Amino acid sequence: MRKLANAIVLLLLTMPSGCGLFYQAASGYRANQMEKRLQPGMMMPEVHQTWGEPDIRNFVDAHTEVWSYAKHANSNDATAAVLYTSAKEGDQGSFVDLKFVDGKLIAWNEATHTMPKKEGSGLGLGLGGAPQSGTVHY
Repeated sequence: MRKLANAIVLLLLTMPSGCGLFYQAASGYRANQMEKRLQPGMMMPEVHQTWGEPDIRNFVDAHTEVWSYAKHANSNDATAAVLYTSAKEGDQGSFVDLKFVDGKLIAWNEATHTMPKKEGSGLGLGLGGAPQSGTVHY
């Protein structure tokens, strides 16, 4: 009985670490696939439909946006890398940056970012439009 109790306690202590580890593996796999499959000229809706919402959007000017997808977003926070399911404000890590001009993908590269403060409540209906400039974490 004691062995069973110890096994249950051990299982309960290690279960939360799985979420963070799975998030890291999934975001790393997604970034790897993006780097292989992206092509210049892809339109923003096509990229969004294929790869989902970016972790960070940077509205450079009226014609240029940079979308950042996490590759390994929790590199400076060991606890977040193990326990949290996504990057949070202040986490630093590597991302795949996609540069769009007038809605077309023109370039992508790996970059290091610190996650900005999260905007909004996490529930959006697409109302209000995009900001004219600045960096937004969704």
